[in-house]
Amino acid sequence: MKILFLGSVLSTLSACAQQPQIRTAPPHVLMISLDGMKPDYVLHAQQHRLSMPVLTQFLTQGTYAEGVQGVLPTVTYPSHTTMITGVWPAQHGIYANTIFDPEGTHLGEWYWYYQAIQVPTLLQVAKEHHLTTASVSWPVTVGAPVDYLIAEFAQSEQTGLPKGATVNPPDLKQSLQIKPFHTASADEKKTVWSIGIIKQYNPQFMLVHLTDLDHQEHMHAPFSAEANQAAETLDGQVGRLIDAELQASPDAQIVVVSDHGFVRIDHKVALNLVLAKAGLLTLSSDNGKPRITAWDAQAWESGGSSAIILRNPQDPALVARVYQVLKDLAADPHYGIDRILTHDDVVQRGGNPAASFVIDFKVGYAASGSLKGDSVKTIPTAGTHGYLPNNPELYSLLLMKGQNIPAGRNLGVIDMRQIAPTVAHLLGVTLKDAPLKSVL
Repeated sequence: MKILFLGSVLSTLSACAQQPQIRTAPPHVLMISLDGMKPDYVLHAQQHRLSMPVLTQFLTQGTYAEGVQGVLPTVTYPSHTTMITGVWPAQHGIYANTIFDPEGTHLGEWYWYYQAIQVPTLLQVAKEHHLTTASVSWPVTVGAPVDYLIAEFAQSEQTGLPKGATVNPPDLKQSLQIKPFHTASADEKKTVWSIGIIKQYNPQFMLVHLTDLDHQEHMHAPFSAEANQAAETLDGQVGRLIDAELQASPDAQIVVVSDHGFVRIDHKVALNLVLAKAGLLTLSSDNGKPRITAWDAQAWESGGSSAIILRNPQDPALVARVYQVLKDLAADPHYGIDRILTHDDVVQRGGNPAASFVIDFKVGYAASGSLKGDSVKTIPTAGTHGYLPNNPELYSLLLMKGQNIPAGRNLGVIDMRQIAPTVAHLLGVTLKDAPLKSVL
């Protein structure tokens, strides 16, 4: 019996040795962000008379969310950072699109720089696991540890030269051997660059950020003719990106997200003018252009909401004074204020810890950074975002398909903080700071 058993074991080992070993292919994940795309552009494309053949296929071929509840505020830079960290702005440190600039010394400065992020990101963790990475126009990536980087950055007279790499390697664009652009849109350039990177370098984790839809929605409102055309163009660009990715890596997993929804607006409210009238800040003229020269309280605008920053938030008399000014303002329907969040409310929602208050406007109203004219202005119909994330109109998009992603699965409404751990799961890595789990 013992001899027969040993012979059986040896026979089995011999057979195993003759079989080729199955190697698990390295993961490949392409994550595309469609800035400002409301879920309805895909979930109810037919109702809006939209032709979206690429994105609507995810509803049957992959897993999707009916909506993604975002962060406070529902604007691009905090949202995109949450999608690659899995934490709220209070933890990752990107509190708005623009930096707080009370004296107006850095006009136009945004949170361009990766070093501002205070927790590990998917890009960092992927690199630590020896995965090749790429990023095209993803927010907050100037100077990021990315193998193939084309960062989002806008230079102006105010911002000056970038304080970090916007392109890495420096000759990346030239290495792609792409014909010169002439009339191509920003998204078309990003699409062509991204396809070039995929074909030439085949990164294992790639981020792409497309923005033309957001621009049209700001100018003309969501589901306007201009926005609908931009959405259909995006659908085609996403299709080309997916085709390139699957040609390079047939087992790649595709994740499509957006950062926020959108609402129509027809009024803008200049809160700093109100604070100036209340004696809480001082305006002076510099060559005919007003600027803030002194302040005890100042608004930090983010579209449909605005943080109120106090010079001395530990002064109870100042806190009480500002709160009363804001409550009086909210009591007047002319200003379109929906609610006032106290500091404790903001902290509970994971928002800017420096905010003593946050003003959330009613749909139709948005914050303005204007320092002259009337404090409330009627404007032609436009669009914005930035309101509290619990409004379904501000929900964003999540679509996924690929190997090991269930087909036809509806996740309902999820938390934006679940996206990063989900992508980490697809990559086979872990984000230790992310409090929520993967949806897969």
